[in-house]
Amino acid sequence: MFISCHQAASTVTALDAGFQEIARVKTPPQPHVCAFDTKRELLYVTITYRDGWYDEHGDHGEEIVVIDPATWTITRVIDISPYAGPHDLSIQGDELHVVCESHGGCLLTLNLDTFEPIGHIPIDVPGPHWLAATATKAYTGNKEVPFVSVLDLVERRPLKRIPTRTGSEDLELSADGSILYASDRHAPLLFVIDTETDTKIRDVTLPANPHNVHVLDDGLVVVSHFRQWEYDKPQAGSVSVVDPGSGEIVVRSIEVGAAPLGVASDADRVYVNTHSSMSVIDRNTWQVETVVEMDAGAHELVLL
Repeated sequence: MFISCHQAASTVTALDAGFQEIARVKTPPQPHVCAFDTKRELLYVTITYRDGWYDEHGDHGEEIVVIDPATWTITRVIDISPYAGPHDLSIQGDELHVVCESHGGCLLTLNLDTFEPIGHIPIDVPGPHWLAATATKAYTGNKEVPFVSVLDLVERRPLKRIPTRTGSEDLELSADGSILYASDRHAPLLFVIDTETDTKIRDVTLPANPHNVHVLDDGLVVVSHFRQWEYDKPQAGSVSVVDPGSGEIVVRSIEVGAAPLGVASDADRVYVNTHSSMSVIDRNTWQVETVVEMDAGAHELVLL
């Protein structure tokens, strides 16, 4: 099953394995990122802005929506104010970690049994956006400053800053958590980072400026690329495939729809959410085999 957040349409949709829609949930504007809680079998969705997008938006959202996939109903809307601008999130045990743009940029933690805030860790940067976490450490991608932030989830404090060229966008961990992959915001670079020492192993030069990052089950890394973005004149985007061990580009460019964001995969295919569609890529041929129409502003994509 595919679960997709649609920022512009303010919906969360579910598709079956044949790409047929099985549910559509209307949410407050605008849902960005979702995460599935396997213990409670609930879906958490961040409401980031009331309108617009990162570089040009209205008021911040202050909610996390809880959806029960058994009934496809909203069971709760968590008001996180005075925290605001929640974006990426990560579930670690009974805690939900959420990157917020408020409080000078911070990582908010909620108790998943009560949905009450445990507290926040200051990041002290504008525009913290993406998140990767283990049980003990969190990493945030920071659009406006040239470093990735490292946070201690046990002592609840900032630990370190890992330099990037410009800002940083999406972050993903390897399956064993030993490697962090981070995309640069304005330069065609993917950073490969050792999470034991929190130092860079290498910089991989990409064919275009990167955005989202997704690690496949064989260790290859899929990176999405925006082209120049005008909301009323969307241009096709692309994805490339990187072997992070060697730093080689395995597949240089696969054209997909405009503004590729959410990326998911299974053993046979890679799925890429774009502005109003999902591109389905065959992992044997690295060709787009079908395009599935989606609601406007398709953002995060989760495969259950």
